[in-house]
Amino acid sequence: MNTAGHTSPLSQEELENIHAWWRAANYLSAGQIFLLDNPLLEQPLEPEHIKPRRLGHWGTT
Repeated sequence: MNTAGHTSPLSQEELENIHAWWRAANYLSAGQIFLLDNPLLEQPLEPEHIKPRRLGHWGTT
């Protein structure tokens, strides 16, 4: 038995939830590192939305 009390593999729903969390975390990380503006991509991505230098937020990602 693992520390969460489970004795069987994760269900399909649990795997899908973990995968959704992983995608969201990666999206937020990429946004912090690369974007200056338009983080929700409400407009088509333009060069002016992207940082000229990738600085900061590496510790949070």
